[in-house]
Amino acid sequence: MVTIEEVKAALEEVYDPHMNVSLLDMGMVRRVEVSDQGKVDIGLVFPCVGCPAWDLIQNDIKQTLSPMEGVTRVKVSVEWHHAWNRDDIKPEARLIAKEHGYVI
Repeated sequence: MVTIEEVKAALEEVYDPHMNVSLLDMGMVRRVEVSDQGKVDIGLVFPCVGCPAWDLIQNDIKQTLSPMEGVTRVKVSVEWHHAWNRDDIKPEARLIAKEHGYVI
């Protein structure tokens, strides 16, 4: 069976295409659940409403997690009831964002 820790480790390799920083470091991953049957549910928040990269990010998550041993399904959903803000970005990610011209 796949574990939450394994899923989170794999998510370190999924990047926000605008910032070139992992979704975890951006503070966009709010929920990771794994059932006994291998169903993985990921809850995300986005820095902006109507993010044009939503489909790309969702597909990247599914392509990264689906091949993992023990994963039978991957569901990704936006959790609009959580707010994202700049304080959610890890310090290391802030440095990378600044290198790409973003003011954080």
